[in-house]
Amino acid sequence: MLFVTLSTIFFLISSPLLPQAIFWDNLIENNSSFPNSSYSLGPKLTAKSALVVDFDSGDILFEKDSTKILPIASITKLMTALVFLEKNSKKWDEKIVVSEEDLVKWSNNGGEEIQPARLSIKVGDELNIQDVFYSGLIKSANNASKILARLTPTCCGQTFSDLMNNKARSLGMVNTYFAEPTGLSPINCSNARDLSRLIRAAFDQEKIRDALSHNTYNIKIKRNGLSYLQRLYNTDKLLDSFIDIKGAKTGYLEESGYCLAGISNYLDKNLIVIILGARTDEDRFQEAKSLIWWIVEQEQLKKETNVARD
Repeated sequence: MLFVTLSTIFFLISSPLLPQAIFWDNLIENNSSFPNSSYSLGPKLTAKSALVVDFDSGDILFEKDSTKILPIASITKLMTALVFLEKNSKKWDEKIVVSEEDLVKWSNNGGEEIQPARLSIKVGDELNIQDVFYSGLIKSANNASKILARLTPTCCGQTFSDLMNNKARSLGMVNTYFAEPTGLSPINCSNARDLSRLIRAAFDQEKIRDALSHNTYNIKIKRNGLSYLQRLYNTDKLLDSFIDIKGAKTGYLEESGYCLAGISNYLDKNLIVIILGARTDEDRFQEAKSLIWWIVEQEQLKKETNVARD
């Protein structure tokens, strides 16, 4: 029995991909030959789905139910930003006026009002387009995303959601559907593999990279002839941490759980990480951090082992 188990270890460690964490954890837990073993193929997750992809090679380094279609909440706003950038012909310092249709009102099935993330703006307020764009990504402001959708030109009876879905298809996101631009609707669904494509496309855009690199950002709102500053705080709690998740977008709905999609650069290793349906806000960040640390450390250990063998 010991020989069989050792053979299994050698096969798994030598494999270029290590996605079978649950299999090995169960093997160790149920095998008395290794009562004190600390070896693991990955952190245990509360997330319903997770994926880690090498940004440079495209190799999948970890996955858990990565093809499962789930609500993605405010990760939606990455697609909203992409579509706006593709269609926008306005200057970034151009002023816009807030209209009634930009405001966010949302209730759950029981009629109790939910307070989604939003800018403190009123009808008639003025702010420039760059501040609106950055607000949707940094603060995850839902009214900012609605403004971007309103400002985007459409034709031939198309809606902004149609543009989002067309863009998704062009990126090969065949298991993704968008019903609106904010992510407040649980109908907005995708899977982790599709979202890795969205992350790549979003990170190719300088404006998106720049917006998501700010821990804080001040926007100027003009109201009744007076100007006010409003400070935005990035929802990405791992920005500038030791694993430095940049380009990240968070999301939460009751139906989606806690979600995160972004890119990490830990020890010069560029990784796309997707967490969908984590149990708590803390869990989504801890699980992303644990996965990134574990994958990079496993690679470092493998390199050291190969050098020692040589």
